[in-house]
Amino acid sequence: MLFSNFYLNTALILIISYIIGSIPFAYIAGRIRGVDIRKTGSGNVGGMNTISSVGALAGILVALADMGKGALVAWFATKFSSSHPFIPLLAVVVTIVGHNWMIFIKFKGGKGLAILVGALFFLSPLSILWLYLFFMPPAIIFYKDTYVSQAVAIFFFSFFMWYREGSYYWCIFLILVTLVYSAKCLGLIMTYFTEGRRDLSPVLHRIIKPFLKKI
Repeated sequence: MLFSNFYLNTALILIISYIIGSIPFAYIAGRIRGVDIRKTGSGNVGGMNTISSVGALAGILVALADMGKGALVAWFATKFSSSHPFIPLLAVVVTIVGHNWMIFIKFKGGKGLAILVGALFFLSPLSILWLYLFFMPPAIIFYKDTYVSQAVAIFFFSFFMWYREGSYYWCIFLILVTLVYSAKCLGLIMTYFTEGRRDLSPVLHRIIKPFLKKI
């Protein structure tokens, strides 16, 4: 523990988690190339928009760096939380909040899924395969929308992880992730239902295009 007092220790872990989440790797990568990532493409400060607005290599490096933030916080919180099972999970949620609303760039940010993947890689590596092979594809094919499908997939994944990990903490954790992600994408999710918008990211569309033609 960093402090002997549990609550003070937890507060410090969460503050550090938010600051780590707020490191704007996509913004930095864009600035190196003379691009303000917030004003190009989707305006999202994350790997996907970096790929389309800056370049594939930069986008991949940004995605890996963002995943690193999730893994780092998961490790850090596990090490210094006095073995409390929920603190690392809560720290990851706070890191996603930091990533989605970055204090260093006027509370702009990404969507936070790279943070989640990085955290899962440390906390429960095989669960990434379950999420992206068994939960995400059916939701994407059914909704044909990046934002809605990801929110739905993570929501149902939360109950699976409750069963798989044998702890309701995982269910609470992933429902919180769903809420944070949905809050960030609220406008897009609302227009999906009110205006019938369907929007897959270009990269995702190329991957599942053969499947979409069959339905």
